Amino acid sequence: MTPRLTSWRALAWVAAFVAATVAGRAQTDGAIRWSYTTGGLVLSSAAVGADGTLYFGSQDRRLYAIRPGATPGTTSLKWSFLTGDWVDAAPAVATDGTVYAASWDGKLYALRDDQSRVTKLWEYTLGAYAFSSPAIGASGTIYVGSGDSNLYAINPDGTLKWTYPVSDYIDSSPAVGPDERIYFGSWDGSLTAVSADGVLVWRVVTGGGILGSPAIAADGTVYIGSRDGKLRAIAADGTTRWEFQTGDAIESSPALGSDGTVYIGSMDGRLYAIAPDGTERWRFPATGQTALQPLQSPPAVRADGMIVFGSSNNAIYAVRPNGTQAWRTVVGDWIDASPLIAGDGAIYVGSYDRKLYALNSTSGPAATDWPQFQRDPARTSRQPLGVAAGGTGRLSNLSVRSLAGQGAETLIVGFVAGGNGSKRVLVRGVGPTLGQAPFNVAGVVADPVLRLYDDGVLRTENDDWSTGAGASGISATAAQVGAFPLPNPSKDAALVADLEAKGYTAHVTGNAGGVGVALVEAYDAGGTGTARLRNVSARSRVGTGGDILIAGFVVVEGRQTLLIRGPGPTLGAAPFNVPGALADPQLRIFRAATVVAENDDWSKASNASQIAALAAQVGAFALQTGGRDPAMVVTLPPGAYTAQISGVGATTGVALIEVYEVR
Repeated sequence: MTPRLTSWRALAWVAAFVAATVAGRAQTDGAIRWSYTTGGLVLSSAAVGADGTLYFGSQDRRLYAIRPGATPGTTSLKWSFLTGDWVDAAPAVATDGTVYAASWDGKLYALRDDQSRVTKLWEYTLGAYAFSSPAIGASGTIYVGSGDSNLYAINPDGTLKWTYPVSDYIDSSPAVGPDERIYFGSWDGSLTAVSADGVLVWRVVTGGGILGSPAIAADGTVYIGSRDGKLRAIAADGTTRWEFQTGDAIESSPALGSDGTVYIGSMDGRLYAIAPDGTERWRFPATGQTALQPLQSPPAVRADGMIVFGSSNNAIYAVRPNGTQAWRTVVGDWIDASPLIAGDGAIYVGSYDRKLYALNSTSGPAATDWPQFQRDPARTSRQPLGVAAGGTGRLSNLSVRSLAGQGAETLIVGFVAGGNGSKRVLVRGVGPTLGQAPFNVAGVVADPVLRLYDDGVLRTENDDWSTGAGASGISATAAQVGAFPLPNPSKDAALVADLEAKGYTAHVTGNAGGVGVALVEAYDAGGTGTARLRNVSARSRVGTGGDILIAGFVVVEGRQTLLIRGPGPTLGAAPFNVPGALADPQLRIFRAATVVAENDDWSKASNASQIAALAAQVGAFALQTGGRDPAMVVTLPPGAYTAQISGVGATTGVALIEVYEVR
């Protein structure tokens, strides 16, 4: 996306006019919900925070925070922040809520959203203007390009970490891989990869300037367009896998579909769909049909596979995965910004008519390899899928929430303590407390019984934790590891055990035939030697709504690569032959309410061979080739996460969820 500096459209408006207007009330897909008018052109792509707040810039020099609603009447301004020049870059929202915004005044701003007002935490002065959108690495480092031909790495406290120079302007927005490698383009025609400490890894030179942002696949392939009209696929080692020639310069950024299709717009007025092997699947409009005006708006892919993009035809388009038009919505001027596919049932996009538009969307955002500009709705531009060597993190506690029944529907949670020495663990089977505030989970198991097995032999068990001799030790250990307190007395089950480094299973059933939702937790409470929690798995019946299978885990002390799987069909086949196995499970990873990554069928992933190899490395059984079991390899920074298994199309059945450390 390049600002048209010579056009009358690019004149900055000297005063802001802020108003919500009705442009359409229909609830059909693509219909306009509302528009929000600023005092300047809106080239900035919007980002969304964890609480649903929208952040975007305008050429009236302001960054806006909007509280979106379903109607104009429920949409309101939270605050706006005045910078020294245009704000064309997309803001990026960190996991702690800090909003990073770059401006043509040559500054990177760190802002805290205090709801009704904004607090500037710091500003860092770059060497020239910033059209490049900031990216946020797993370490919290902010990466942004500048018109002084430098890529800047800024620490979260606003101090300079390093700079890396190239030979021309950097308008390209950087992208960050799971190993913290940073990829960015420049007007000098190069795509550059630098390490987390600012050292050159490789450089690929194209025949034209690179203005767009790279897209990174889970297998490490980097896709980038150039003003020489070519879309390129660059392998992780810097070799060119293939090139695809469009009819004119490419100034847009690519997006990736769930099947690996690469979508990109060209200045020839067409959207291209390119297969992972570099062959054309289709173009829109098709050959022989009248092309659109030049396309600079990066496309975005919805969870239903629909591709949404803006155009210089004063419209936003939605195209089906087969290349046919689904709908077209007219706005007041050009759209260069990338549509934001949000999780609140809306699409948000800015226009040269000074407005941010909210459109109805019948599908939410995808969380596959790289489905939209800067990858995720927070615009962090970081790829979590894939392996990062040298991770220093570890799993500190594991939990699983699902239905606890009887017999084959017993909630069974396996965990492994690896290393040498012994590991003290707190294991809990929570039912009644889940049904109380603040959790208020419906349909909990009223009286859970917890049994801990060692190689199939019962090692210890507990029914009501507060009635046993070890109640005080359980309470003290829970406080030590930060577990939420259980009422005393209560019917919840819990125990503390010192375990050798090997595998164990915790079984939770309902006393007297009871059935309901339960939470099983295993906390690292210390120990001897190098023993640590290495993986967790759980088998249970997957329902719908609150009865899906959920595993929680906490990463501490640094980033950690994990193999996460959700077998269903493989369980139903030999040698397991589990009756009623879930036929088509779907796996999603969440951090709080934000989807970090997702997978449906593992064998369709761009890094399927890596998934299979790592499964063998950690000792996991092989999944059916070409089957519908989901799996992913993901590298995560410290934090609390959940892995959730549900059935595609609200189907139900028995499934297994597994979380393995990859060392």
